[in-house]
Amino acid sequence: MNKTITKLGLGVLLVSITALSGCSQQDDEHHIRAKTSEQVTAALQARIQSDASGACLAAARVSRTATGALQSERGFYCAASDEDEAITLPNEHSRYEIGSVSKVMLGGIIAQLQAEGVLHPDQALAEWVPEGVEVPQVGEQPILLRHMLTHTSGLPRLPILLAPKDVNDPYADFTAAALWQSLAQAQLEGEPGEQFGYSNFAYMLLSMIASEASGKPLDELYAQYLYEPLGMHTASFAGETMQPRSADGKPVVNWNFPVNMQGVGGVRASIADMEAWLAGHLGAGPEWLAAALAVSQKPLAQVAEGKYGWGWMYATVGEREYLMHGGGTIGFTTVVVIDAEQQTASVVMGNAALYQTGDIQRLGIHLLDANIPPGTPYILAAMPSTVALADYEGVYPLFPGFSIRVFAEDGKLMIQGTNQPAAEVFYKEADVFENAMFGARFVFERDAEGKVIALTLYQAGQELRGELEAP
Repeated sequence: MNKTITKLGLGVLLVSITALSGCSQQDDEHHIRAKTSEQVTAALQARIQSDASGACLAAARVSRTATGALQSERGFYCAASDEDEAITLPNEHSRYEIGSVSKVMLGGIIAQLQAEGVLHPDQALAEWVPEGVEVPQVGEQPILLRHMLTHTSGLPRLPILLAPKDVNDPYADFTAAALWQSLAQAQLEGEPGEQFGYSNFAYMLLSMIASEASGKPLDELYAQYLYEPLGMHTASFAGETMQPRSADGKPVVNWNFPVNMQGVGGVRASIADMEAWLAGHLGAGPEWLAAALAVSQKPLAQVAEGKYGWGWMYATVGEREYLMHGGGTIGFTTVVVIDAEQQTASVVMGNAALYQTGDIQRLGIHLLDANIPPGTPYILAAMPSTVALADYEGVYPLFPGFSIRVFAEDGKLMIQGTNQPAAEVFYKEADVFENAMFGARFVFERDAEGKVIALTLYQAGQELRGELEAP
């Protein structure tokens, strides 16, 4: 997922990953040789060392040698010092949640279903809904599958009936009935094909449609069309992973997704799995799959906000154009990047919500272009002993019906919005506190006598000020 729900000593390793279905161990076109790389490891260190998340990164750069063989240069690094005996580096089989990168995988599967005559991007969504469900429409253009693949459908980001029992695992209890009811009640944000609007909702529907069209559960589709032919031996929608963490290092839970909706963000995979998948995008694997993945890289839509493929987003950085996608759940962050012209690709995986504190997209691009900086760690400032948390306590109304209560508890500053649970905020600088998980920054104001009189909340592009209520 691109967002969480709110309100609601290295040794050299050499391995061979062989693609199945007609590829031999001797065929360099269909397997990838991987080894650790000091250069890749140094880039990870620059981004993550001492990061407040405590995250461990696994990354790979996939490219072709002068002979045309595929190779991968790997790196692993944890935020804490590698001299810390309590830290265990991940390895090629350590599994991460890849979040919304699952969407791009679904795009490749749908491209293959198109080749089989099962689905086509120009089909209307209405052809695939249960009887009695009316698809919303704005203007003359109905929603097509291509609109959903490219986030130009006008569908909202999330289904309206997504009301999780546990906001820390927000999709776990959602149902197919609620998905279709949400579609019937949805209000489009624009005419299909006219503008970009990122939609998890659309990919939950696409997941269901791919399963229905093929007559197979979604997990079987991923296995048949990706995992098995590419040799993604540990990829799945379930099973153990690295410990997920918040952006400030607290342990959190794994995300779970309803059956046949997991294409929205449910894949769990290792760096070896992701190398194999990227190798497929560079032409490895059986011909039928290489052809489908090549199709999935082609543009399906171009609107004012940019150009989009079968889940892929195109980004121009410097003089290069990349296909990219990021993924973030409550405790993991992943980014994949392909330079189609140079026939290189990269993947970076972290077991923390790093998209909330600087992300790792620059790091992914840096692995393909050293001119792009890898990014810097997010380091929490130490709160001076002179800071008196009691100075900030009180209630700050931000708008009618909603106030922020600030209080100190066990040496921590806590923030609680009306009808919301309390959350810790962390010292950033004088009179400034942050909660990275919710992307919230709180700036307190003092009067001429040094007394706190107001706070301003900065979150999601909004700026809300509230004066301290008189006791």
